[in-house]
Amino acid sequence: MKVATWQGADRFTIDTAPEPVAGPGQVVVAVHAAGICGTDVHATQGLFPWKPPLVLGHEYTGVVREVGRGVAKSLLGRTVGCEPSYGCGKCAACAAGRVSQCAQCVRVGGFAERVALPARNVHALPRGLDPITAAMTEPTACCLAGLETFRMPRGAAVLVIGGGIMGLVTMVLAGRLGAKRLILSDPIEERRKMAKSLGAAVVIDPVRESLRDRVMELTSGRGADVVCEAVGKPELVKEAIALTRPNGFFQLVGVNPKGSVLPLDLWDVHFREIRIGGAFGRGTAYERALALMPKLGLKRLVTAHFPLERIGDAFAHAAAGHGVKTMIVPASAA
Repeated sequence: MKVATWQGADRFTIDTAPEPVAGPGQVVVAVHAAGICGTDVHATQGLFPWKPPLVLGHEYTGVVREVGRGVAKSLLGRTVGCEPSYGCGKCAACAAGRVSQCAQCVRVGGFAERVALPARNVHALPRGLDPITAAMTEPTACCLAGLETFRMPRGAAVLVIGGGIMGLVTMVLAGRLGAKRLILSDPIEERRKMAKSLGAAVVIDPVRESLRDRVMELTSGRGADVVCEAVGKPELVKEAIALTRPNGFFQLVGVNPKGSVLPLDLWDVHFREIRIGGAFGRGTAYERALALMPKLGLKRLVTAHFPLERIGDAFAHAAAGHGVKTMIVPASAA
């Protein structure tokens, strides 16, 4: 079968790999669609600590083609959403459902024609959810896991900085969790229009107007109840904390480069009592996110499709900030 192997920087090769085999408790899934995540792009830019050669891709769906011993044959032919990693199943992180913190975590890259996963990692799609939109369940689960680390204040004003997929999905989920006013800031007009179509009450172009002045105007000078930085830039983190009201919540959504220092005035934490949170990975939220997917209206976020053989072009497209979500669709899925 074919796999796309990241060789470092922006270089990919299309290689022939052995066919995966479903071991006991496993399934083989023919990949239908796999999204390019901002973390994947950061890795190619040297901003995330993954080491090549590596098969990337952790947002994918597919069709079950083979089941191993102990797995129900009724799964054969089912279209499924895939949780792309699994842990040892024995450590404290695994017991808490925090697979990404397991020291023996296995990550199965989806930029391939087929993958083998534990049967517990695949989930039948809800009625009415197509497999390309469903490939966004993994990032949706990551956003949901982050928002579930605190209780959304009743009638909250939520500011999201960054209108990529993580920012837009965070905004949509915040609305479902009870936020009353959704505000999104992004310099790209296409993304601001997307935010409006998904329920943003206010969109802000931070190039043309002062983000601080606009937010303070909208919140009577207090700041937003919840502020989510969804770009992954330390300088924006500093600005975001300043826009959080006293006793408010600041959520790290974007993945900042490893080694970044939190640009924090301790006065904000001590005197203004701002609570700061972060969540890496989907935690235990994947199945809850999958159940929500048909209700979120996210299909419009998929703005480009590329075959596996053009993965280099796909990464260039995503890295340039075009559209929102770029999907890899292997020819074998057509």
